Amino acid sequence: MARLLWGIGTLLVLVGVLAHLFGWDALLWIPEAALDALRADPRTYGVILLGAVLMLVARVISRRG
Repeated sequence: MARLLWGIGTLLVLVGVLAHLFGWDALLWIPEAALDALRADPRTYGVILLGAVLMLVARVISRRG
């Protein structure tokens, strides 16, 4: 658990530094573009999202046993 919290903390510090250097608008254009693409073709991105969720579940299962 400590490793997970350390990783999340490191990620948040990195995002904060990047936001300070480049601004939030520059950082958030990727998620905004992903949402626009999702609205344009939801079935394709639904399949991609399902694949990502299955990969995450597989990772969690492999760590537990």
